[in-house]
Amino acid sequence: MYSVTQGAAYQYFEEDEKGSITVGKRADFVILEENPLTIDPLQLEHVAIVETFARGESVYQNSEFN
Repeated sequence: MYSVTQGAAYQYFEEDEKGSITVGKRADFVILEENPLTIDPLQLEHVAIVETFARGESVYQNSEFN
């Protein structure tokens, strides 16, 4: 995972603004209703997205979870 997060940011000299979920850094990530690592893999397609962040800003919020 390091190679596509912190390692990638380091390669592009962007480690001060990207690469890890840290206060003040930009981030792209989703918040899921369940941990995809602990559920049956056949149920992954049914895991709802709660919220999506792009460049550190919330760009989607699922109204079912408000």
